[in-house]
This record gives sequence, C-alpha cells and structure tokens, in this order.
Amino acid sequence: MRTTSILLLAALAACAPKPREVTVTVSGAAAGDLEAVRAELAKLPGVAAVGTTSLREGQAVFAVSTPMKGGELAAAMARGPAALRDVKGFDDGSVRVAFGGAAAPAAPREPSPAPAKEVKVNAGKDPLAYKIHQLPAGTIATFDGWKIQSRQEGNWIILVTSPEGKENDFQMVVFAGTPAAEELDQIFTLGPARVRQMFPAFRPRNDGKQAVFGGDPALVETYDAEWQGRPMTARAVYVRRKDVAVAVLGVGTEEAFKAYGRAVEITAQSITTKESPLEPALCGTWVLDSYKSTGTGKDSFSYSSSLSLTIYPNGTFTKSSMSSASASGAEAYLEGGNRGTVVKRGNLLTFRPDKGEVWNAEYRIDGGGQALWLNQAMYLRQ
Repeated sequence: MRTTSILLLAALAACAPKPREVTVTVSGAAAGDLEAVRAELAKLPGVAAVGTTSLREGQAVFAVSTPMKGGELAAAMARGPAALRDVKGFDDGSVRVAFGGAAAPAAPREPSPAPAKEVKVNAGKDPLAYKIHQLPAGTIATFDGWKIQSRQEGNWIILVTSPEGKENDFQMVVFAGTPAAEELDQIFTLGPARVRQMFPAFRPRNDGKQAVFGGDPALVETYDAEWQGRPMTARAVYVRRKDVAVAVLGVGTEEAFKAYGRAVEITAQSITTKESPLEPALCGTWVLDSYKSTGTGKDSFSYSSSLSLTIYPNGTFTKSSMSSASASGAEAYLEGGNRGTVVKRGNLLTFRPDKGEVWNAEYRIDGGGQALWLNQAMYLRQ
C-alpha cells in the first residue's frame, strides 16, 4: 500500500464534538435497579447526561446525551462496568444491552462517599481519555494530552501522534486515503507488506487476525520489534471502509504498550467517512484553459491546453483534454479523455476514473456559481 491519506482530518484538532441523543434499552432491569443503572451510564467516558427513563415489561429505556454514535457508546459499555457489558446490538442512534445485575448502588450508604461527577477525564489519570470529533466528512478520535503532527502525500494524509513527553516510549502513525481500486482490493496483503518494507526489524507473531471494525472488514497484526535499540511491541490495524483505506500502527515499549496500546484499536474504530449528495451547483461542464509562449521568430515556442470536466447529478463524471504545441513552424496536437465516479465528502471531491489514478480535490464555488476551484486551479462554467 502506498504511503499516504485523505480528506476529513486536516482541521481535526479544532473541531468540537456535538452531543447527540442515543437511546439505551436495558433488558432484565427491575424498578429498583433504575437509579443504579443510570449512575453507571453517567460514569462512561464521553457521556454528558442521562435523561428520561421508562420501564415497560422488564425493559428500561434511557436517553443518553453524548457526542458518540451508538456503536462507539456500545464499545465504551463493553469495556465498562460488568452490569452493562452484555451488549446485544446497536446502531447509530441506539444501544441494546442485557442487565448483568452487578451495578453499583446509585446512592451509597454512609460512610461511603457519593460518586464523583467528572465532566472531563484527566489525561493524567486515564492515559487514553479521548474525544470523538464530528467533522463534515466523518469522525476521528484524538487523545487528551497527545501531540499530533500531520502531512499530506497525494491522496493520503499521515498523522503521527504520541502522549506528551512519551514520544520515545510510544508512537502511533495513522494512514487514511483513497488508493486505486486494485490496491484497495489487496489492502490486507499490500498493507502488511508495506509495513515489513518500512520496518524490516519487525517480526510478526502470527499471520494476522481477521476482524470487523464498525461493520467493515479489518486485519490486526502484532509484531515483536526493536526501536532505538530497545525491544518493542508493535500492532497494526488495517480497515477497508468502502473506497477508503485506513491503517493505524502503534509501537512502544512493553510497559508503554500496556498503557497506550489500545489507542490503535480506538483510533481505527473512530475513523469514519460521510458521503454527501452532489450539490446542484457542482453539476455541469467546467473548462480550464491555459496558454504559454516564449521567444520570438525562429526561437518561438507556444503551448496551449484545454481541459473539460463534466460532473453529472448521478455521481459520475467525464473528463477530456486537448493540448497543442508549436515551435519554429512545427505543430503537434494531443487529445485524451476519461470517465468515472465522483464522491463528495465535506468540501473534498474524490474522482475515481475507470482507468488511471484516483485524485482528490478540495473545492469551492465562486462567482455566483460560474467558477469552480479544484485545489489551486480555477475552472469556468461552460
């Protein structure tokens, strides 16, 4: 898999998550259990409030305010108190769980102190406290107190992140991008091959474990490694989400991996992409013309090109180009074209030709709908 990644993550640290309401249905809970269950739900990381409750036929229903989707809340419950770990199902707006009968009492008797109500988990106490950022093009988790560096290479974005002051003990690298179709189909062989190429000192402990992350196929690999002359543990997760490939690699000392290793799975699970319908103003034919010339007389040279891009409401596009060059009376012409599909995620368009390389472009429309900017190039409506 080539080094690189997409869209959605550029302004990641500045985006604040917005709370949503997730319905949590708890089966097997009696009336006397309701306040205890409510208290356990309120303790989960990322839960802002636990609202109205109803009890019918042995099922208690709670309204939970949280920036997480149902799947992310279910994952937090599965790692949380024993009374709520038996998750039976979930979707974006709801979680269904069987009551385990071991919830702590909501109002402990003296001399037990009342449970503390934390609004934000202190990163010093929980090294994996994180926030899920809701972006126009998807979601991603960032960890409290971790440094982040990012760069873009072609169709990919690469993030390097580590706990503040612990960069020599644990680091995590995130790749997310839109590879060509043949590469996407082989992500679970090309991904591990690329890691072995980049890190020849990594020794896989097994052949990798097939998994599912957020309903998407995934592969998890664990390595014995050496980094800066010290023995290390490394873990890689590869996920295919429609036409997007995600790879998350974490490496650290044995002690650091015990504290931070779960960040690899949390990050891989948190990265989602959100496709949007093409807005009507995008559809139509757009033209990019250019002309260059140098010299005079017998030393003159000129070059002109015209690129025509048509975007259709059904999510397809056609692209054609023509260029010509002349020097000292000699002329040459070249024509070409392609077609394919286009996907909109936030302000980013992914063009996937039937033949050739996938390309991404941030876009904006100016001039009352008469000018389309794709990255740094301005196309005019024909």
